Amino acid sequence: GQWEHLERLEGAIGSRGPGETQLETDRRLIGGRISRLKRQIDGVRRQRGLHRTRRRREGIPVVALVGYTNAGKSTVLQSLAGAVTLTADALFATLDPLTRRVGTDDAETFLLTDTVGFIQKLPTQLISAFRATLEELDSADLLLHVVDATSEAADAQSETVLDTLTSLGLAGTPMLTVLNKADELTLPDGAPPTSEQDLARIAFDNPAREAAEAHEELPNLGTVLVSALTGWGIGELRARLGYELFEQGLASPSRARATAP
Repeated sequence: GQWEHLERLEGAIGSRGPGETQLETDRRLIGGRISRLKRQIDGVRRQRGLHRTRRRREGIPVVALVGYTNAGKSTVLQSLAGAVTLTADALFATLDPLTRRVGTDDAETFLLTDTVGFIQKLPTQLISAFRATLEELDSADLLLHVVDATSEAADAQSETVLDTLTSLGLAGTPMLTVLNKADELTLPDGAPPTSEQDLARIAFDNPAREAAEAHEELPNLGTVLVSALTGWGIGELRARLGYELFEQGLASPSRARATAP
C-alpha cells in the first residue's frame, strides 16, 4: 500500500537494511520535486516580468488585492470582474495570481490582480514561493487590502499584512481597506444592522480600520464595507476605485465626473 515502505523502517534502526535504502529513495524523490518546483517558480517569475513590462507600456492602471488568508480576496475579484476563481478555506488556494480587466462606470478600465493570502509566521520552506507570488505587487498603482471583518483577530491579521507589505518595499503605495463579509456582521449587542448609520458604526469600530490608519508607511485611502458574497457594496467599491485612480493621476480626465467619497 501507500505506506508499505514505511513499515520496512522498523527493522532498519541500528542496521543498514532495506528501510534505509527506501528512506534515501524518498529523500531523492522529494529533492527532485523541490528542484522542479524551484525551476517552475523561476519560469513564472520571468513570465510575469514580461507581463508587467507590457502593462506598463500600455499604461493601464494596476490594482492589487492583498489580504490575510480566507479574507475573501478571490470572491472580491469575482464580484468586481465577473471572474470565476478558486475559493477555498485553505492556505495558498490562490498560488498563481489571477489578473482581470475591470471596467468602471466611466468606461475606464484597470487591471485587478489577486495574490496569495498572507499568514503569520510563514514556514521557512515556503517563503520563496510566497514572495514569488507577491512580485505582482511591484507594479501595483493601488493596493486593495481585503479584511475579514468578522474575524476576532482582524487587527493582528491586518498587522501581518501591513508589515509584510512594508518589508517587500511597498511603502508609499496607496491602499484602500475593504472590510468584507458585511452580511455576517452584527452590532455590539448582537442585533443585525438596520441602517446606514449602523453600518458606518460597524466599519468605524473595526480594528482593521484602526490598524490601517496607524500604519504610516502605507498611505491610507479609507475604508469601504462590502459583502463580496452577496454583492452588497461592490458598486460603491467599483466607483471608489475609479475615483481614487483618478485622484492618483492614473485615469483619463473623464474620471473627473466621479464624485468624492
